[in-house]
Amino acid sequence: MKTLIALCLLVVSSATGSASAQSAPAAAAGSDCITLSSDQQLVRKGADRSILLRNGTDHYIVHFQNSCSQAGFSRKLEFATPSNEGQLCGARASKLRTDTGSCDVARLEPISAEAFASRAKR
Repeated sequence: MKTLIALCLLVVSSATGSASAQSAPAAAAGSDCITLSSDQQLVRKGADRSILLRNGTDHYIVHFQNSCSQAGFSRKLEFATPSNEGQLCGARASKLRTDTGSCDVARLEPISAEAFASRAKR
């Protein structure tokens, strides 16, 4: 009986480890999604290829698929994800809408608050 319980615990532990390992590559590939907060800050430094996002207490670099020069001067900047309203997703599922068009979001890179502040000052 003890052997059976130990075996069951081992199987559950292995399955949990496999699930964690499987979710990590998706986040690294930028196909993950985050829920957008009403408390946001966008920093346009280097907006041609990426933009900084503070979403509540979380911080990200939002990388674009291609050049997005209009993000640097547009009056309007908002994220849109047609299939997941209120979400921001990588892998070109979301777009940054500007006054004159939109840019595909390639991936989201989580960063620390310190890295966000440092990049915002540059």
